[in-house]
Amino acid sequence: MSAAKLIPGENGEDVEPSLAQLEIISLKALRSGSTAESAKLFDVCCRDGIFYLDMLGSEPNVLQTVEDIYELEKNIFDLPEEELMLYDIDKLSPGKLNGYKPIGRNHGELAGNKDGFQSYATPLPQLPKDGIMKLGCEANFKRPQVVDTYMPSLHRFARAIAAAASVILYALSSNLMLQSNQNLNNVHRTHLPSPDLVRLLKYHAQPPSERGASHIPHTDLGSMTFLFTKQHGLQIIGSESQEWEYVQPRVACATVNIGDCLSLLTNKLLRSCRHRVCALPGQPMNERYSFAYFLRAEDETLMKAVKSPLIPKGGRDEEDGFTCGEWMKMKYAMLRKDTWNQSDNWILTGA
Repeated sequence: MSAAKLIPGENGEDVEPSLAQLEIISLKALRSGSTAESAKLFDVCCRDGIFYLDMLGSEPNVLQTVEDIYELEKNIFDLPEEELMLYDIDKLSPGKLNGYKPIGRNHGELAGNKDGFQSYATPLPQLPKDGIMKLGCEANFKRPQVVDTYMPSLHRFARAIAAAASVILYALSSNLMLQSNQNLNNVHRTHLPSPDLVRLLKYHAQPPSERGASHIPHTDLGSMTFLFTKQHGLQIIGSESQEWEYVQPRVACATVNIGDCLSLLTNKLLRSCRHRVCALPGQPMNERYSFAYFLRAEDETLMKAVKSPLIPKGGRDEEDGFTCGEWMKMKYAMLRKDTWNQSDNWILTGA
């Protein structure tokens, strides 16, 4: 659902965009075993595929940790471009799990079919997962020195999000009436390597004359994304309106969206939320910072529907299926400007 509401634009004047009216899910209530909150979560994930997660009551230190990571990303993106390019993600990490992406490398809607953002992906070895990213230990991945300064904050953040994700996956599994061996946590195990990461993003300012999405319409390739930002710009396709609606930032909440993996594992019962980043109506795109934890299933997870009486029949069978790791490679190929092709554009918005 959406509603008209005046909000302050980036330059001080009021604007009236179409706003998404997202549900707020209480992590504290989920942890306490509230069946009403669990049912509300399930309904929202099936209908909208996106919600606010109120973490403050359950993770009292989350606000300071979030501020630390805002500080980290500003310090990283203040580094000279030539230094950042020493950590080129396409050279350091075949799985795009560690390193820097310069502005304009991805396929986008700006001049020259380019995107409008820089990003820096940082793996989180050992915590919350042993050997996460298959790197083994912190000494095994190349990174700017400033990352080490904030490593305790990254670990605190990773622990908090991984714990929240486990609670959400348990609640979804319960509502899906899954057997214990089909529980969604079973393909997000904390003691095995997985391609989880934190991605820091800086969107560059655009003049009003250069309109277009800084980040093109897409769904996220993983299971869930936990996004933090203080600034407007995120848009989603509303489940009822089927139009683009702006998502308002909310203090002490993560904006959580379902990704392709959970959608494929439930034959699209859980909705992978299509989204993009744009300026507010009639406004220039100003500099914008955000960061996100991307929760992903283990690489060998087959993207085939789990057995539940609620999951619709059909979809991909086991012979035609692909693994989470294979899906990641397909998705990244479509995101990059040099490997994007029109015939496979469906990959950007989910299988």
